[in-house]
Amino acid sequence: MNGPGKVLQQARKKKRYSIDRVHKTTKIKKEFIEGLENDNVSAFPAELYYKNFLKTYAQFLSLDPVEMLNLYEQSKLDQQEDLFKQTNNNIENKFVEFYKKNKQTIVYIGYGLIVVLVICIIVMLIPTKKISNQELQKPAVTKQEQKKAQEPKPAEQKLYVKAIEDTWIKVIGDDKKLFENILAKDKTFEATTKQEFNIKIGNIDGMEVYFNDKRVDISKGA
Repeated sequence: MNGPGKVLQQARKKKRYSIDRVHKTTKIKKEFIEGLENDNVSAFPAELYYKNFLKTYAQFLSLDPVEMLNLYEQSKLDQQEDLFKQTNNNIENKFVEFYKKNKQTIVYIGYGLIVVLVICIIVMLIPTKKISNQELQKPAVTKQEQKKAQEPKPAEQKLYVKAIEDTWIKVIGDDKKLFENILAKDKTFEATTKQEFNIKIGNIDGMEVYFNDKRVDISKGA
C-alpha cells in the first residue's frame, strides 16, 4: 500500500494549487512539500517533523489528518514486511547458491553423520559387564596356576593291614614313616597317602594286606 503522498498530490492538483501557493499559504518549505508528496521521510530532520507537516498539509487540502497518519503508519508496516520478505529471499538464495557450490561436501558430511550415528547405536546395544571392586581387587591368576588347577588331582591310596600273628611291620608313605612296630594278632592298621606305600613285614605269613580295598598277595614279595 502506498503512503499518503500520492493522495496529497492528487488533492493539490484537483484544487489547482501550485507548490509555490501551498508554500506561501502554509509556510511549509517547498522541499518539505515535495517530500510529503513523495513519501520521503528522510527529507525531514526527524519523523516528528514529517508527521506535524503531514497534518498541516492534510488540513490545508481539506483531508482527514488522522487518515493520512494511518496511511503513513500502514505504509511503514508494508515496507517492513517487504524488507523482511526480501531478506528471507536473499537468505534462501544464498543458501541455494551455497548448496550448489558445496553439494558434494554436504553429502559427504551427511553420510559421515549417519555412520557416526549407526556406530553410536551399535555401541549402546552391545551388552556390557559391570565389574565390582571385589573383582578388580582379585589377584591375577598366572597361566601356570591355571594349568596346575586344571590338572587332575591324584587319587588317594588306601592301605589296610591285619595281623594274623604278632608281626613286626614298617609303613612309609608320602616319604614319611607312618608306622613301625609289632602289630599284635587281630590288630589292624589303616593309612592313606597320595603316593605309593613302602611296606616292610617281618613275617609275611602273619599279615593280610589290602590296597585300595583289594587284597595283595604278599607271598610273592611286596
